[in-house]
Amino acid sequence: MHKQRGMALITVLILLVAVTVAATLAIRHGLVALSIATNSQAEQLLLQNSDAAMFNIEKNQQLIRHLAQDGMFGMGNHPRYKGRELVFCFKGSRAEFFSLAETSMIYQHKGHIYNDRLGMNGYCRTAVNHDEHYFFTSRRRIVLTQIAIRFMEGHTMDPFQNSLRGTDERLAKVETIRGFRVYVTSLMPTLSRASTTEIDQCLNRHLSQTVEASIGDCLRGLNVPFTTHVTEYTLGQVFL
Repeated sequence: MHKQRGMALITVLILLVAVTVAATLAIRHGLVALSIATNSQAEQLLLQNSDAAMFNIEKNQQLIRHLAQDGMFGMGNHPRYKGRELVFCFKGSRAEFFSLAETSMIYQHKGHIYNDRLGMNGYCRTAVNHDEHYFFTSRRRIVLTQIAIRFMEGHTMDPFQNSLRGTDERLAKVETIRGFRVYVTSLMPTLSRASTTEIDQCLNRHLSQTVEASIGDCLRGLNVPFTTHVTEYTLGQVFL
């Protein structure tokens, strides 16, 4: 009788171990599948928000506004802004895509980063006490999208790279061809363990284009999911 009870107990224990192992494997498989699904969805959301920002930049209806002296491209006419980055946050709660009152300028000079020449309102922030969704692209408070427009300097381009063929700009009195590089960085702070302060410092203390630590390098160091789209534009007069 005791031997039979012992054998039954051993059999039950073996079954419990087998069930536990099977359950553990199933849970791990489920977590891996969930992780893959989450990563795929996160990447898709980041791409969608970056695309939405690019579509707003390239809207024909907004081009005249963008080329105004206080527009995102028009400010490139100022010689002092060459080599600097005009930064603003793509806010879903804001009616207009771009507002000079909510932009910032960041640049590097003699090894020092200057980020407050136009104020600090242009940088995205991960949390705002009075209205946390304000800087996000939607009320879901998932994705932040920050845009930086770099006004390219002459020495950063090839000679006559953007010049009109067969045209002397001075004699023809046409507007000088200008080059811009647009960086659209979308990130998901909620999928990172980094603090809001650390993420905010990535956004307001780093340039998008630099030989040193860029915004992307900073976010990557904090394991913040992000994507950056880079597009170059050439603006000038065309005769049809």
